[in-house]
Amino acid sequence: MKLKYKLEDIFNQSVKDDYAISVDGMGYEARMVYGIKIIKDLTTENIEILNTTQGGDYYKSLNEYEVDIFLEKGWRQGVYMLSLSNYRLKLDLIEIKIHKEINGRSSIKQIKTLKSQRERILSKYTEINNKLNIINYGSSKKNKNKIGI
Repeated sequence: MKLKYKLEDIFNQSVKDDYAISVDGMGYEARMVYGIKIIKDLTTENIEILNTTQGGDYYKSLNEYEVDIFLEKGWRQGVYMLSLSNYRLKLDLIEIKIHKEINGRSSIKQIKTLKSQRERILSKYTEINNKLNIINYGSSKKNKNKIGI
């Protein structure tokens, strides 16, 4: 499969992305949006994309398939696709917890908390999915500016 971009292109796209925050540090440049962080080492010029929503105390490097999404689709679309995947994983975990709670202790307070978390994540999922759909299927320039694309 012929990939459309190189990691350097993806990093440059992230630098130009007004929505991405700069998290530069000593010896590296970095940008982050929706829990996805891209880092360029200023000495070696190596570029790495990290998923900050998985991996616990440490950020998780992307696997080859996930990196290929960025190389094929570009920075913003890659961020959206990986974010949707992260939200689906979170929703699956919440559903498991809800089922365990219903079948176990049946704490009404805990069930309400989990359902509230689910609603919050579903709202974020829908927002990102709508932005991805606008990129994929088009929309007016006015709407793109309004939602941060």
